[in-house]
Amino acid sequence: MKYKMFLVAVSALLLLVSCQEGASPSAEAGGETMADMEGMESSEGQGMDEHSDHDPKHGGIFFMALDEVHHLEGTLSDPGMFRVYLYNAMTMPLDSEKMAQASGTLHWGEFPDPPAIPLKVGHEEGMLMAELDKEIEFPLTLTLLLNFPGAPEGESELFNFIFDDYSKPSAMEGAGGMTHED
Repeated sequence: MKYKMFLVAVSALLLLVSCQEGASPSAEAGGETMADMEGMESSEGQGMDEHSDHDPKHGGIFFMALDEVHHLEGTLSDPGMFRVYLYNAMTMPLDSEKMAQASGTLHWGEFPDPPAIPLKVGHEEGMLMAELDKEIEFPLTLTLLLNFPGAPEGESELFNFIFDDYSKPSAMEGAGGMTHED
């Protein structure tokens, strides 16, 4: 019994020390942590407050990627057009160079089972799109497998979009205030 208590105490001590040193798997791997980003400033000289902007810009469903840098927003419009907008850490659309490195497939339902609908580069900056090949019935679940710019080959992230209706464009779209940054 004393041996178990000793192991618990040592484990707790090791955990406390590692937390105080700020060690995390991403920090040990040379990755950028949220603490690193707090001190960063954008090219406009503003702080990282913008990184907390997780509001949809096109009336869709908004996600933050696992890399804690990229953001994305999926929209669904009639007649059966799915669009995904890709953003950087500051929620600015990715430029054409970064978009050329992005790719993905869209799947009906919750699981990425074949057949896949490939995403194509859209007509708007920072956008990929896919034309749905079936009639839409709500609620609709679509699964996106997305390869972000700079991600290792074959490392896709999975995102599930559940639409109860077509996306409603937000006031932000008409503002014309979005520009790109990488």
